[in-house]
Amino acid sequence: MFTEAASVEQATAFSALLGVPLVSTEVLRQGHNRADYFAGARECARHLFLDPDTGIRMKSDGGKKAAAYVFGEELVQIANRSAELLTLVYDQSLSRGSEALNLGEKLSVLATRGLHGFAYRSHACFILVGPSLVLARRAHQVLIEAHLPPERFVFGAAA
Repeated sequence: MFTEAASVEQATAFSALLGVPLVSTEVLRQGHNRADYFAGARECARHLFLDPDTGIRMKSDGGKKAAAYVFGEELVQIANRSAELLTLVYDQSLSRGSEALNLGEKLSVLATRGLHGFAYRSHACFILVGPSLVLARRAHQVLIEAHLPPERFVFGAAA
């Protein structure tokens, strides 16, 4: 999720750096039609990485900073695009010192909407969710095998 306009050359270089195609090069701005903006993400046929400027806000609002977030219902719609796909979202929208609690609460709400997953608490926190419990568990195992510290993983209450 670009926070400022990027040239074609910049977007191409960024895509090459990540090694994945970009779903959108648009900038989400205040007053933008969010449903249109996230259409590409809802239609994406691959695992998806979202990097909002600030993170995940579970309740939508029309405030001045709304463009800095992906809202909970938007994430639910995006993550439910296929049972065989996962969605990872960087989330810096957390209270300092309460990151694990905040991440767990978000995961619990997402679980009530049929999404399974986990979060990782670090200087760059993220939440990974999808409709398949098996796939979410497999992703967690891959990260454990990559030697990420197990104590940094956060899980929400089961739905």
